[in-house]
Amino acid sequence: MSATQYLTEDEVGILLTAASHAPSMHNTQPWKFEIHGPVIDVLRDSERALPAADRGGRMSRIGLGAAAFNLRVAAALLGHETTLALEPDPARPDVALRIFLAARNVPVPGLSSLYGEITRRHTYRGPMAGVPMPPELRHKLAVAAGSEGAELDWLDSSQRTRLAHIIQTADERDLHDEDRLHERLRWIGDRREGDGVPGAALGPLPQGPAMVRDLAAGFDTPDREHAIFESTAAVAVLCTPSEDTHAWLRAGMALQRLLLTATSHDVAASFLNQPLEYADLRDEVRTVAGRQAWPQVILRCGYPAHSTGHAPRRHWNDTLSEWH
Repeated sequence: MSATQYLTEDEVGILLTAASHAPSMHNTQPWKFEIHGPVIDVLRDSERALPAADRGGRMSRIGLGAAAFNLRVAAALLGHETTLALEPDPARPDVALRIFLAARNVPVPGLSSLYGEITRRHTYRGPMAGVPMPPELRHKLAVAAGSEGAELDWLDSSQRTRLAHIIQTADERDLHDEDRLHERLRWIGDRREGDGVPGAALGPLPQGPAMVRDLAAGFDTPDREHAIFESTAAVAVLCTPSEDTHAWLRAGMALQRLLLTATSHDVAASFLNQPLEYADLRDEVRTVAGRQAWPQVILRCGYPAHSTGHAPRRHWNDTLSEWH
């Protein structure tokens, strides 16, 4: 480490390992990082884009926001307060966020308490136990999202029924979209090292109707188990007041804060985002949610009934493109 470097190699490893455990669509991990003293840039990696399913880059930016939040949590553990700038350099549009580390003090209260949940959190695609989430916990997750500038709306039974029909329409479209199917083949199924969603993390196939996304739909997966899923899933829609690239980044930070908070209460989550990948269906979800805000993520939450595999993560060295 040179005299101008602000972080040790171990500290860089802690920060970027935490970032790598953020959720991203198909676990593409569409980020890379540059470190300049106390400044960390979070960049969008265009080679990990999903042009068929995420044409506008909305979901990739949500992933970048989630990775940035994990960086903030790890920085808080190391004693650094953080401030943010969204898309700070017009000359470099690939820089999505810039994180500034303040001088080290003691572990930062609040954020640092979530650090232990970063590696525990994973997308759970199995059935939920028949134990309802307490109303006060639902409220706590909504507060977590609100602290990052987003809104979390829990759907009632009528809204869930309407959403289920929209999800079914999206699933049927997916099965007939060759570009999306080929794109998913690159990232989904089999054994994978470093990224993507391996077969072990797909979860069982539901016996009967279920509000769960089967990422392997359209593929031959003969070895997967079957399971009975819950009849009434707890479903929430994460929304933002505005609709632009900054809102997508903030949605990612809000998503990760609420997911880590949920994990601290042993609540698991998976995503039902397929309707949000189609403009007309996203408008329908917006109507179902009953507000003028923009839906960014649909979550299925609950207490997991089984254990499922975790998706792999790249080594932090593979995401670091510059450090001095």
